[in-house]
Amino acid sequence: MDRENRYKLSFTAIGLGLSESIKIAEVYHQCRNWETTKEIIDQDNTLQSRTNRRTIRIVRELIHRLSKLTPTQFDLLLEGTLKEQRLLLWFAVCNYYEIVRDFALEVLHEKYLVMDMNLSEKDYHAFILRKLDWHPELNEITKSTQEKIRTVLFRMLHEADLLDDEGYIQRVVPSSNLSNALRTHAHFAHRIYPAFPDEFGG
Repeated sequence: MDRENRYKLSFTAIGLGLSESIKIAEVYHQCRNWETTKEIIDQDNTLQSRTNRRTIRIVRELIHRLSKLTPTQFDLLLEGTLKEQRLLLWFAVCNYYEIVRDFALEVLHEKYLVMDMNLSEKDYHAFILRKLDWHPELNEITKSTQEKIRTVLFRMLHEADLLDDEGYIQRVVPSSNLSNALRTHAHFAHRIYPAFPDEFGG
C-alpha cells in the first residue's frame, strides 16, 4: 500500500494537548518560525517534560497540527475561550490525522444526526473493521497499540467536551468566532462535531 495513504497513528503521543499546544503557540507567536520554536522549547524546557526524548516527540506532533492552522484559526487558539480552544484543537487533530477525521465524520457526527447519543467501544471496533480493506496497515499493529489508539481517541473526545463521563455525545453549538475561523474548511469542519450544518453557518 502507498505509504502516503496509510493512516498516521502518532496522535497517541499526546492526545488533545491543550496546555502544551497553547504554550507552543505562544512561543511561535513571538518568533514566527517553527524551527526556532522547537529550539526555544527545547532550551527552556517549556513543556516541563521529564525527558528530552518525550519533549521532542510531543513538540513534533503538536507542531504538525498547529502549523496547518490558518492565521484566523491560530489567533483564536491564542485568544479564544477555553471552549473555543478545545473545539479548535479537535479540528486541528481531525485536520491532520485522517483516521480521527474519518471516525468523527462517520461515527460521531452520524450518530448525532440520528440522535443515537451513546458512543461505545463497539462503535470504534465496527469502524476499524470497515476500514481494514482500505487500510490494511491496521492489521499490522498489535492489540496493545490498537487499544492505545482507541483509548487516546476517546480521551480526546472527553478533553474536547464532545463526550461526557458516561460516554454520551455532547451537542456543539459553535460561537460565531469558531464558525468564522472554520469557514475555510467548511466542506468538512461542521461534520467533525455533534452539530448540524446550519449551526456552523453551513
